Amino acid sequence: MAGAPITTATSSLSRAERLWGAVRLAALAVAVLLFEVVLAAGIVNERLSRLLVLFAAVAGVAVLFRFPLISAMVMLACTDFILAPDFFSLPAGPIEVRPYELILGGLLLVALVRPQKRTWGGATGIFLAIFLILVAASGIQATMSGRTEAGEVLAWGRSIGMLLFFYVVVRLLPGREDRRALLLAAAVLAALTGVVALLVSLGWSLGETLQGEGDQIIREEEGVGGVNRVRLAGLSLGYAMFWYVATQVVFSEGKRRLGWGLLFAGIAVNIIVSFNRNMWLGLIAGLLLMLVVGGPQIRGRFVIAIVMVATGLAVITVVGRSGEDRLLEPVVERASTIFAPGDIAQENSLQDRENENALAWEVAKDNLALGVGVGAPLGVYTYEQSGSYTYVRTPQLFLHNQYLYLLLAGGVGALAAFLAFLLWPLAAAYRRASTDPAIAACGVGIAMIMMSSVVAIYFTSESMTAVLALLAGVIVADAQETADDPTPA
Repeated sequence: MAGAPITTATSSLSRAERLWGAVRLAALAVAVLLFEVVLAAGIVNERLSRLLVLFAAVAGVAVLFRFPLISAMVMLACTDFILAPDFFSLPAGPIEVRPYELILGGLLLVALVRPQKRTWGGATGIFLAIFLILVAASGIQATMSGRTEAGEVLAWGRSIGMLLFFYVVVRLLPGREDRRALLLAAAVLAALTGVVALLVSLGWSLGETLQGEGDQIIREEEGVGGVNRVRLAGLSLGYAMFWYVATQVVFSEGKRRLGWGLLFAGIAVNIIVSFNRNMWLGLIAGLLLMLVVGGPQIRGRFVIAIVMVATGLAVITVVGRSGEDRLLEPVVERASTIFAPGDIAQENSLQDRENENALAWEVAKDNLALGVGVGAPLGVYTYEQSGSYTYVRTPQLFLHNQYLYLLLAGGVGALAAFLAFLLWPLAAAYRRASTDPAIAACGVGIAMIMMSSVVAIYFTSESMTAVLALLAGVIVADAQETADDPTPA
């Protein structure tokens, strides 16, 4: 008798599931049929093309609701992979919309109306909201005062808007497994970018196509032995995820260690062929942070790994003397300049940035409250040649010192709120460093970007702001999950 109710309930449930499955199948069939009809009509009648676009938009939103994790992975692929984030731009009236912005907008809609966890990220989310509001207010003020145009505000502020991805992570990915899957996808994108970057640096013809899409690939005239310096969008992910992937390598075993090792190799190659000394210095600082905050377990494993890598590099260097060192020698030559600070200080680029900071600071001192707004002149000008003997004085709308730039973009309050937005996750990562090396590595990734942003445009680049939002979101979501359930995962 005791089994009867269970059997009946199971039978009823099975019938309900079969009925629901039939309904979904019928709905899918109708949707496919409708799509084919609209597509055919759109080909014949151009007036129905808007209907086709509307249908595609509805279908896209449905996918975002059903597969938020996969959608987040696709968004990262649009901002941090081989192609520049603005490669596929869609005209929408007076502006151009980019695919990653459409995906992010849809994900934010899902996070708003159907969150998996009702949180905005605690204090971190509040600081981010304050920062974005102040930057927006400064931009509006700049437009109304005539300092700049609305188009310039949108053009220079859209990369900052990528920080909204933080809310997607904390509201739509409440499970630790989903967040780790997203980090794994990010590591795969970074590693694949490294493979492409290596091939291009050695002369792959794809580099000609990519060169046409912006300042991604630069051939150095001196110092790299004729090897292309390649900087694809996925370099941002590789830089931020470097020590996270390294941590996975040293703490994994068997096939998992091999898989993570391959990803690490791809990311390392990505950073090497970039010939970016700023990033190389950042990685050294990141290693020191890992050794300091990681605890005895992390320090022991990392020291062993470093010794093994150093030994391998020494062997490669000796063997490479036979002539197979086309890439190795330029890297060694470039890296040697890191240990010659006197030579670096004499470089024109650093002197130009010192002058840039001095001019911008004079403007900042008079606009500490709300700044001058993104897209507005910052007090720095360049001279661009427009003819044989004619040069045009053009305002520079960015600064390499991103802290000074954010001060001008939104004032003291905006800069303070942004720093709090990053420092809060750093504190959370530090508190868990000894028990969760992966989270510690995420914090180190944020710290490295913060250090590099003194001389590099990392706070206002779509590829970097997406990564910052990802790492901050993962750290905060993990901290909230641990607070809710302190038992080990």
